[in-house]
Amino acid sequence: MQPVLNMKYCIALLTVYFFCSSVFSQMDTVFVKQLDAVIVTATRSERKLSNVAVPAQLISDKIIQQSGSVRLNDILQEQTGLFITSGSSSNSPGGGAFGNGVQIQGLSPDYTMILIDGEPVIGREGGVIDLARIAVGDIKGIEIVKGPSSSLYGSEAMGGVVNIITQQPQSDRISTCFRYGRFSMADANLAASVKKKKWGLQVFGNRNSSNGFDPDKSISGYAVDPFVNYTMQSKLIFQPTNKTKLIVSGRYYGSTQDNFYPVTDSIASPAFHVAGHSRIREINLNPVFVQQFNQDIRSTLRLYFSRYHYEQGLHRETDRSFYYYDLFQQDYLRAEDQTDWKWQRKNSLNAGGGIAADILNTTRYKGKKSDVIRYLFLQNEWRANEQLTVIGGARYDNNSAYQARLSPKIALSYKATGKLRINASYGSGFKAPDFRQQYLNFTNDAAGGYLIYGASEITIQQLLQQQQQGLITAILPVAYHVTRLKPEISKGLNVEFHFDVNKRLNISANIFRNDINNLIQYEIIAYRSNNAPVYSYFNIDRAFTEGIAPQFQFLVNKKILIQGGYQYLITADKEVLKEIKEGILYARKLNSNQVYKIKRSDYAGLPNRSAHMANLKLFYDDEPSGWSGSFRAVYRSRWGTTDKDGNGIINRSDEFAPGYLQLNISVIKKIKTLRIQAGIDNLLNYRDTVNLPDQPGIQPYISISYSLIKKHKQNQL
Repeated sequence: MQPVLNMKYCIALLTVYFFCSSVFSQMDTVFVKQLDAVIVTATRSERKLSNVAVPAQLISDKIIQQSGSVRLNDILQEQTGLFITSGSSSNSPGGGAFGNGVQIQGLSPDYTMILIDGEPVIGREGGVIDLARIAVGDIKGIEIVKGPSSSLYGSEAMGGVVNIITQQPQSDRISTCFRYGRFSMADANLAASVKKKKWGLQVFGNRNSSNGFDPDKSISGYAVDPFVNYTMQSKLIFQPTNKTKLIVSGRYYGSTQDNFYPVTDSIASPAFHVAGHSRIREINLNPVFVQQFNQDIRSTLRLYFSRYHYEQGLHRETDRSFYYYDLFQQDYLRAEDQTDWKWQRKNSLNAGGGIAADILNTTRYKGKKSDVIRYLFLQNEWRANEQLTVIGGARYDNNSAYQARLSPKIALSYKATGKLRINASYGSGFKAPDFRQQYLNFTNDAAGGYLIYGASEITIQQLLQQQQQGLITAILPVAYHVTRLKPEISKGLNVEFHFDVNKRLNISANIFRNDINNLIQYEIIAYRSNNAPVYSYFNIDRAFTEGIAPQFQFLVNKKILIQGGYQYLITADKEVLKEIKEGILYARKLNSNQVYKIKRSDYAGLPNRSAHMANLKLFYDDEPSGWSGSFRAVYRSRWGTTDKDGNGIINRSDEFAPGYLQLNISVIKKIKTLRIQAGIDNLLNYRDTVNLPDQPGIQPYISISYSLIKKHKQNQL
């Protein structure tokens, strides 16, 4: 079936459900209770999801469990408007090296902040936080906020925020789960919880491993090398009084991966193999002290330390001589205080500030790099009446490496009727060039020998000197424009309509526009003697992403919940649009090589973005019988990859990756405290070894879970 037909079927199904749903009566079930859950990330304070004025979404632990997901990227790839990038971010060369990041509203993973219990996950390699580092077995919920969030969370939240909320101590219990699938993919969890009157403890451990896989047997080596990952985390809550609470969380992640690559040093040299290991060690410690002074004032002091350590060593397979060594270590320390104050009955004020230090030591840069950020934020929510709520706020960041920046935001929520709610928000975001974009000096011998220079590490004079020495064979014209990078600045507008047809059906549509000035992208500036490319980073003057993302949630009956969504996305470099309008941009036809003038319809926009994405999910839960399960369909239309005709844009058919439809299914049988789950991910066996090399094809699996619970009176911490 062609991708276009798949899209038509998805839209048709959504339409049928919208029209048919109103004939059913209202009812109250476990699914309905999830529709009005509490969310924290959108305002940095607890709010019902139905009262949030910005585009926000909550994924419950029940949905995660029924989906059969084991890593964060598994569950996020099924959400409306989110695309999981494969390999590096679209702002970094060298795809396949840095894991899976999340793209929101067409903005790269560089602009999405990943949080665990409100604290940032560090270790961006190539601008990407690898989502596969995060196990979902201890997740209570995932909160997603779309659009600029720099007014609350700072530079990295220019495109949105994903906040993972871990489980709280609930009762005295021990639970374990083991899952096994294709390619010897094994995932094992062990969790324990103790809860007393004044304290509670939650601990969790996970082991995840695979023998790797190689979809293309004609090329030696693996698409994904064999690996083993460990996650251990704990949360201690101590509440000596009703007004005082201490929370201490800790997390450890370790990963070891076997590496085996075919490489060549030059065009004339024969290929040979290198082997070795790469290791990741990550440590987080997060004490939080909460003091409720009275019913109107609460203060929260948060301390946070995180270290991310990556190390890779490779040797030639023939004689085991040294070939390559890479070290990347990042330390992040932060202290922050936030005070929440309810005043004059209609106002809720959140004010705070903090200081964060970021220290990086890596073989990819010359010497250690560090940055200190001091910041203040202020947000006030004014409930004008029962229908209208207005939220205004701003954050001031003083960055030691760049000039200070103020990021304002305003949002409103208007309840037009008892069933219709309209939200609108406008915010400014910014992202200072990171260490990688400024100071990187990295040769990837394990992936063809390409070279990346940060914009502050190379000049045209140095390239000309390397050309004279025979290290560089060709210098491209764009290399003469390498200069100091400017911070990226965004302005985002979101308008959202929510319509509750009844207690069983709700429909929403988010219309968004993001304008980015000084967008940072990479370009090839030269070629090495072995024909490998040399990259550096540049500011694009102006770019934008815009689109619409409708969603629905429909409770068919007490047992069946259907969710669906679709995103239509348009992206462009405004300078390219100007050149097209002026008639000065040309291309060559694929077969005849004939030169022709580019039209607007020929231009596909920014690379690695799909114009159409859709999902349709059915969840079944029959608690009395113990049967439950899910069926999920995810569609993505074609996306641009690489410019092949030399005009700097994506326009020809051979410059696209094909779209795909992926089907996932799972079935669960629960017998008292024993749960057995079987499922198949990628039921249609979709594979693309060129554009999605880490997609292994069809993945059947089975898992067994068991819980031992001590029943006693619940004590709320």
